[in-house]
Amino acid sequence: MGIEVRDFDDGDHGWADALIGGLQGGDRRVARLGELVDPLTRPGIVAERDGRPVGLLTVDESNDDLEVLTLHATEPGRGVGTALLRTALQIAVASQSRRMWLVTTNDNLAAIRFYLRRGMRVARVHPGGVDHDRATVKPGLPGANTSNGIACRDYIELELPAAEGAALGDVRFPCIGDVDLLPVEPAVDALGPLFERAPRFLGRLVAERPFTDDAGLIDRAHEVARSMPEAEQIELLDAHPRIGADPTAVSQMSHTEQGYDALGAPDAAEWIGDELAALNEAYERIFGFRFVIFVAGRPRSEILPLLERALNNDRAAELRRGLDDVVFIAADRLGTLRATIDA
Repeated sequence: MGIEVRDFDDGDHGWADALIGGLQGGDRRVARLGELVDPLTRPGIVAERDGRPVGLLTVDESNDDLEVLTLHATEPGRGVGTALLRTALQIAVASQSRRMWLVTTNDNLAAIRFYLRRGMRVARVHPGGVDHDRATVKPGLPGANTSNGIACRDYIELELPAAEGAALGDVRFPCIGDVDLLPVEPAVDALGPLFERAPRFLGRLVAERPFTDDAGLIDRAHEVARSMPEAEQIELLDAHPRIGADPTAVSQMSHTEQGYDALGAPDAAEWIGDELAALNEAYERIFGFRFVIFVAGRPRSEILPLLERALNNDRAAELRRGLDDVVFIAADRLGTLRATIDA
């Protein structure tokens, strides 16, 4: 059965109190931008599946804006949050609000990804906003995220103009303008899939903002990759899986790039996999880093002679080629994600 959304009412208070309080150490009050708000004193909507409440969104209406105070789902990844956010946007349009907006914290990477994927934009960042609220209105605010260890410091304000209509977007990769505005940790997280989440490279790349646009990002990526210390260059190369690696152990983008989704019978021959494994081992033994190449849709059988020839190359030249191909792969991934948006 699908998700049904209805108004929040008095009978929901016990369940809602347990839901929000359980996620916030027993205190359901929400601190944001110098205020402490009890969300259950505000209007809200409840998502139900088979008559059971599975999500809650509360709002605050002021200054012709609709603010999302809280959004919680008990069934993550099953469309509950999207259904609630879509309904909230419809309410904003119907009430002639200028925008739907909210704040989240710099450490809440999953929430930031969720909102950006649904077309919300970064309106502004409030540096030190969480630190201020911890010192003034809610001392119980955690100092760091227990799941990822990121310090809770800043508020990120996201918005979607209600005038754009009642439809959420489906954005596969955030606008570079938003990446430019994000604090360091969510910016690294946003760019991670392009570069197999190589940590030190991404840290250096994010420090080079603003990129302004996709081309600026790729240009800076080339410069950073070529100029950083060799140990970090090798880390970037080794973040990529081997050509012919176990398909269950690679990222989704690499899985598609290496052709596992449509592996033809000739290219699936066992001898090809065995040969690739042997050549990869030889390459890594000779050069001390992983063989990375921009596959560009070529079957694995066509990579074999390229890998064989690479074994005779100069190490410095091969390092430069591999780093350039890492960025070419990132540019291709970015283009693919942008094409998905436009499709």
